[in-house]
Amino acid sequence: MAGPSLSPFPMPQVPNLWRECAAILLRRPRPSALIAASYPAGERYFTASGPVSGILVPIVLVSLLGDIPLSFAVVAISHAAHPTLVHAVVLALGLLTLGWAVAARSVARSIPHVLADDALWMGGGARHAGVIPREAIRCIVPIQGSRHAWMRAHGLDRKDVLLASGFEPPNLAIELDDVAVGRCGMRRILRRWVLLYADRPAALASTAIPGRCT
Repeated sequence: MAGPSLSPFPMPQVPNLWRECAAILLRRPRPSALIAASYPAGERYFTASGPVSGILVPIVLVSLLGDIPLSFAVVAISHAAHPTLVHAVVLALGLLTLGWAVAARSVARSIPHVLADDALWMGGGARHAGVIPREAIRCIVPIQGSRHAWMRAHGLDRKDVLLASGFEPPNLAIELDDVAVGRCGMRRILRRWVLLYADRPAALASTAIPGRCT
């Protein structure tokens, strides 16, 4: 049986973390906020309360408070001839790491998943962006426990899933119908499952495809 005929959707952009960081420092409009504003109207499911994004910035900050002074001491002993240059490099790398973490947190807070009338727009990630037509979704189920245990329980291999949860462990699995989707006249077969993270996975699953999951 042939899959449904799908109209192409515009592909949302993936935020650049360095541009996001620069916009935060310069107090300019953040790229993630501009991307979120381009999403259509619909139910919004945020991705900012995950176990990783909530502690990412504090962990990086605390580690730098200990690592940078220790690195300065080691450099002063090991590179006595040129300590200033090496100190500057160590400090710059530390600040870049902190900026990356702040930008990643900003993206997670800015771009939610949006369930529109005709499609699910994926958000929350600095690595993936996409649009899944509703008619291509066979089922959406919350993931209990780790994704590896869930995949083993369902007999899935890595080639069967697309991990699109960014930095968070996925808690939502979207099963796709056997259809081809694409944009600008280019069509390709998606993997069978797309794994996402959402703050309220059960709410998204029950709203998107009610009554179709068993």
